[in-house]
Amino acid sequence: MYSLFKLFKFIFYIIFLINSISCYSPSERYYHNSVIIDDRLLIIAGLKFDTENSNTNELFYLDLSNPFDNINDTNLPWNLIHKGNLPINAWSSTSIVSVDNSTIFLIGGYIKNINANDFDFSHQVYTYSISNSNWTIPFINGVSVPVRQSTMGVINKSGIIYLFGGFNVINPKDSSGNLHNEMNTLDISSMTWSTLSITKNIPPLSSDYSACILPSGIIIYIGGQELSTLVNMKSIKLFDTNNDEWSYMTATGSVVDPRWNFASVLTPDGNIIIFGGCTFGYSRVMPNLALLNTSKYPYEWSIPSNSNVNSTPPSIYGHTANLYYNYMIITFGFDIDNKIYNNKVYLYNIKDNKWVSSFNPNPTSSSSHNFIKPLLIGLGAGICNGHK
Repeated sequence: MYSLFKLFKFIFYIIFLINSISCYSPSERYYHNSVIIDDRLLIIAGLKFDTENSNTNELFYLDLSNPFDNINDTNLPWNLIHKGNLPINAWSSTSIVSVDNSTIFLIGGYIKNINANDFDFSHQVYTYSISNSNWTIPFINGVSVPVRQSTMGVINKSGIIYLFGGFNVINPKDSSGNLHNEMNTLDISSMTWSTLSITKNIPPLSSDYSACILPSGIIIYIGGQELSTLVNMKSIKLFDTNNDEWSYMTATGSVVDPRWNFASVLTPDGNIIIFGGCTFGYSRVMPNLALLNTSKYPYEWSIPSNSNVNSTPPSIYGHTANLYYNYMIITFGFDIDNKIYNNKVYLYNIKDNKWVSSFNPNPTSSSSHNFIKPLLIGLGAGICNGHK
């Protein structure tokens, strides 16, 4: 019996050693990107809190195939993709997954050469092949589109990426530059850039918004800044990708503070859930979480009654949000309340509208058929996505 106990003890130590080697503990960061492909939540680059080197180019993922809890950060199932590092350092970019889930498109942002550690905006688009596990710089036809920061891309069912406005940095050292308001598209089937010719209802110069595309092809733009002023959250911009037309809507309902650097997801029942963000002075905004019902006309804001109980996260900005079945998964960001960068994962159950500490990947049989495929994923001011 004693020998058997020693054998079990030896096996336990071996398993512990293997796990210690294979598991990855990511650094705190913000202004990263995140996408979900199958049962992996992939994190792309960002800015980390490190006095020696704040730039990052890692590609790593949170394993969503098994249950976990977020009480102890060291137990989170993070995994580093060892040959997945980007050929650049990047933050405040936007990332989009192709319709067939085969390719990640990383577009724009602040881009630095890894070797020289200097800003390098010679390339706008980088692609990552899921099957080959490598990054490449694609050749793109069409018009020349300057590199933009703080924009958000969405992709429609035909594989056309839409990029509205954004910030074009002129001097990266002091972050000076110009805002834009044109609509650019990237057709990933032909790899062609275009700038749409639109003459009516053109929005003001804009960036740092949240963008979601509905199954109808309508893109919803929320929040962010216009002409150096934060946008009223009830002032909704709508772009019809079917007719290339802009329109506007004034939402009703609860009061939601203007914000930028927030995150959002689009749920299968047509709700857009926003979380976090900050003022121009990087102070907290209220409420931390709000819901926009796009099934009503006009759209209506509300604050879920259970959203302020059960391990409510602190006020953060520069984070990302992704939807996986019944969970909105929040990752990283800057903690306004405690003045620290974090590497935490927060879980919000969209079915029960409450924060939870445990993740279970198995959807209920009654709701599993309702979940939708990612229509867009990216970071600028927010993220809207669904997952099937």
